[in-house]
Amino acid sequence: MTAAVRALWYKEMREGRWKFAIAALVLIALGAGVPLTYELFGGVLGQLLEDTSIPQFLKELLPPDLLQMGTFLWSNWHAKNLYQTVVIVAIIFGSSAVAGEFARGSAQYLFSRPVSRGTVVLVKTAVDLIWIAAAALLGTLALAVTARIAHGYTVPWTFYAGLVPIMAGGAFVYGLALVVSTRLDDPVRAGVAAALVAAIFSIPSFLPTWRSLSVYVQMTSPALFRNETFPWLPVLVMSALAAGLVASAAAALEKRDIA
Repeated sequence: MTAAVRALWYKEMREGRWKFAIAALVLIALGAGVPLTYELFGGVLGQLLEDTSIPQFLKELLPPDLLQMGTFLWSNWHAKNLYQTVVIVAIIFGSSAVAGEFARGSAQYLFSRPVSRGTVVLVKTAVDLIWIAAAALLGTLALAVTARIAHGYTVPWTFYAGLVPIMAGGAFVYGLALVVSTRLDDPVRAGVAAALVAAIFSIPSFLPTWRSLSVYVQMTSPALFRNETFPWLPVLVMSALAAGLVASAAAALEKRDIA
């Protein structure tokens, strides 16, 4: 690694630390909060099941193990709070990666350094994904510690393995935002545009026939929790798509005229 690339790594780590700190604090708070809502949720659900005004067929639609601690934690963490927050954080990080340099007026100086534009994109991507992964891990650890203290429940290995598909999908969303960021000079506009594109990819989630093709459904890896089957194929596909998007962003930046 050359001195210029090391300097770039240091710059990105230094500039991204505050975004990481905020993301980590949010995920830690969410992770710690999930086990603490278990008893409240159980009480509300119990009242609903005892309510005679609710048709029996609606009650039967609820999963029979919904009140089991593991199911509750997974449903409210991996299948809800964690993946949703990672998607939002990935959009924020990705949309500001390149557009932020133009907004701050530092683009000309950055791209005049003895480092190729492609290398800049790769370093920015690597640093941002490291920060996002670290925040997701800290949030999961907060959930595990709180579940142990509050309920004596030890989360299984699947809760940590589930971070891999979460990050593979997060990398894909980051790649979408990064592509937009190389084409716009305003990180806010880039973020809005990236969010709209990311929302389009959520459409298969609402179509029963196409749900398995949804990035967001695959991020929650239901088979990993239910059967302890690691989703190798979805992870590889999402990772490959993310790599393609990062390569596309690097190619677009190489062609861009920076006065």
